[in-house]
Amino acid sequence: MMPQLVILPGLDGTGARITPFLREMQRAVPVRVVKYPPDLPLGYAELESLVRQELPRGERYVLLAESFSGPIAIRVAADPPPDLAGLILCGTFARNPLPWLRPVRALAVRVPFKSLPRWLRAPLLWGSGDPRRAPPGPERASAGVSRAVIRRRLQEVLTVDVTMHVAAIGLPTLILRATRDRIVPRAATRLLVQRAPRAQVADIEGPHLLLQSRPAESAATVLRFLRRWN
Repeated sequence: MMPQLVILPGLDGTGARITPFLREMQRAVPVRVVKYPPDLPLGYAELESLVRQELPRGERYVLLAESFSGPIAIRVAADPPPDLAGLILCGTFARNPLPWLRPVRALAVRVPFKSLPRWLRAPLLWGSGDPRRAPPGPERASAGVSRAVIRRRLQEVLTVDVTMHVAAIGLPTLILRATRDRIVPRAATRLLVQRAPRAQVADIEGPHLLLQSRPAESAATVLRFLRRWN
């Protein structure tokens, strides 16, 4: 029997953007999303504690971390709870994926990302120069998340480094890599592969928001990975 899938969401922390992917997955396995508080500006260490408290007990599961949540999942998998069977990393990183922003990170975290125009968000997140191709529903996913929370999470991204934990992961690991990711560079994925040489890498044609823009392809790849426990 395949394990259930537990998802750690992207920067908004809601999981609202991945509804199509959830529908695809729920046809085959139980799925749950660990949501982060939208009004508490918690750092990675605090969110890791929250995640560990929310993980299933007494039933096998695989942890899937999207983007922002990658460092949390890496730390959990390096010191795994008893029922954690495997790890999936999607469009994510072990350390600051944008090192060129480090000198100006105090300014970068104050950019009003929630109010950026769709013509700018569309190519970055959805890989399209046409704003109309960015679905309005997912674009509203961060509407209920406070600006202080977004700023804190961006600050965490720009200072994180959990590369030493990657090599300690002994669980089966799948890395999902979007071929047209304009947020997380390929160098970030190469670092994950170098530190976890036994990890399986799957390239899927698409932008950074891979689970949202390619739900069927992403679900099929994840299910192939989960079937190893059948």
